[in-house]
This record gives sequence, C-alpha cells and structure tokens, in this order.
Amino acid sequence: MNIRSAVSKGAWVLVGGIALTAGFLAVESWWSAREGSRPFDIRTGSDNVLKADSPVHPLRIAIAPVLSVNRTIEGYQSIADYLSYRLAGPVRLVQRKTYGEVNELLRHGTVQAAIICTGAYIQAQADRVPLDAIAVPIYTDGPVYYSFIIVRAEDAARTMTDLKGRSFAFSDPLSLSGHYYALSMLLDRGVNPGEYFSGTTFTYSHDGSIKAVVDGIADGAAVDSLVYDYEVRHNPALARSLRIVHRSPPFGSSPVVVPRALEPPLRAHLQKAFLNMADSKLGRDTLDSLAIRRFEAPPPGLYDSAENIIRKVDRYLQGHR
Repeated sequence: MNIRSAVSKGAWVLVGGIALTAGFLAVESWWSAREGSRPFDIRTGSDNVLKADSPVHPLRIAIAPVLSVNRTIEGYQSIADYLSYRLAGPVRLVQRKTYGEVNELLRHGTVQAAIICTGAYIQAQADRVPLDAIAVPIYTDGPVYYSFIIVRAEDAARTMTDLKGRSFAFSDPLSLSGHYYALSMLLDRGVNPGEYFSGTTFTYSHDGSIKAVVDGIADGAAVDSLVYDYEVRHNPALARSLRIVHRSPPFGSSPVVVPRALEPPLRAHLQKAFLNMADSKLGRDTLDSLAIRRFEAPPPGLYDSAENIIRKVDRYLQGHR
C-alpha cells in the first residue's frame, strides 16, 4: 500500500474543513481564447524553437497546487507566456485540487508537461506513472528548497516539541515539505504522530496553510520555504506575523516533468525552452518573477534524501491505517 492509499484508508491524519481552495479547476492563460485559431503571430528570430505553423494547439501544462488558484495564476502565468512564445502557440495552465490528481493527468497523457512537487514526483515513480524529469529550477542555494515549521509571532512555541497537543496544518498528503517531513521529524524522535497533535487538517496549498496559522485556525504548519518566501516578498508585513521555528535540511526542488510517451521532438523543444530560459530577456524576466536563477537538468541523486523520508513515513502509515 502506498502513502496516498494509506492516508485515504483512515490513517491518523484528520482531513479538516478549511475551505481555502476550490474543487477541480482549470486555469487558462490569456492565450486560451485563441484555441482553435491559427498559431499566434510571433516575432521572428533565433529565439523561437518551433516554426509558426507548430501543431501544438494548445500545449497543456499542469501546475501542482503548491499555491492556491489565484496565486498560481499570478505566479506561473509568466511561464505560460514564455512557453507560448518559445513554442509559437497557445499554452494552457491546468490545475487540480491535489497533487495526486495532477499525477493522474500525467499518467493518462492529458497534459504534455507539468511542474510537480518533490513528494508527488517520488510517489509517481513508486506508482509507476510513466514520466521523466527534464529540468529543475535553480534557486539561491541551488536546486533545493526546505520545509519550514511556522507559528504565529506571538506564540510561545519555539520548537516542534512545543506544538505537542496543539493544532497543526498540512498542505497536501503527497507534499514533502508540507506533510512528510513533519511526520518524519516525529518518527525520528520515537513519537507516534497520530497522538501528537490535538487535531490536523489539509489545506491543499502552502499559502492556505500559512493563512490557517495567521488566522488562528491552526497553531502551527509545515510549509514550503519557497512559498513562504514568495508570500513574504509580496506581503512584507507577513514576516512580522509569523515565526519559523524549524528549517529542514535541503531537498531537491520541484521538477518539470513530461509523460514518457510525449513525442520526442516536442519533449526536446520543451526541455530546451526551460534550460535556455536565462538566455533571453523574456526568459530572464520570467525567471526573475519567480525568484529562479535558471533551470538545469536534474543532477543524479537529487531526490535520494526525500525518497528516504517518504519511504519511512509510508511504512508508518501502512501500519496505522
């Protein structure tokens, strides 16, 4: 039994009622109104990797719900616009409520690419979803990010130990930074996670978990460091409302993946578009908007530490379903 099924069959985690995200949602880029028409009239030049008669109408790229819907549009629209230019045609952003649902889009070839979280990528491999990672974002510290455990600034808690017997928010069942890592911390201390908190909930986005703590719905939360930094960058007052009580070791960052059955020419064009993003002004502007330095091919062993954590938690959940 894998992690997803263990959780769904009554694992200790209590899925609460924070209504911070909508149900199934498909978010279209501003190109979507052109679907079915001729390709967009792009500028000419060597920056384009496909000709103007490209058959890609539209290219669908799924975005894991690391952010809530509005934040996803705000954060990833620039990626869609950049790919629209490089691929000479319309690009549609597709979002679903959970990481697992995005994995299913990849399994069935419903989308041609996706940016998924690390935990979802490892689970997809365990579930034998036929996909490949073609690029990873490089941030200030490299192709890595962290899990932050956060509380309100005025809270007396200073460590995870201080949150025993209190309420806690997770993002998604397949999230490494927003779920697995927090459980692994407790398991490493010989603690039963099912008896540690007074109550838990899934918010299905990291900014939703941040909001749950700010609004007092949860005493603490495990969140993606990149989302936390993104939110603080757009709302500096947030940093005064929250405090980070724990920072994890680094984990491999969320990969860009494609279905293994994707046509080789399109796969190659997509990978080139991401890996060469820093070589053009449009690409650099796109990277700057997401605080990414560049994209690179995934280095060997990038996800080994994350996989070890997920397997450990999986074994625990299998014994407590």
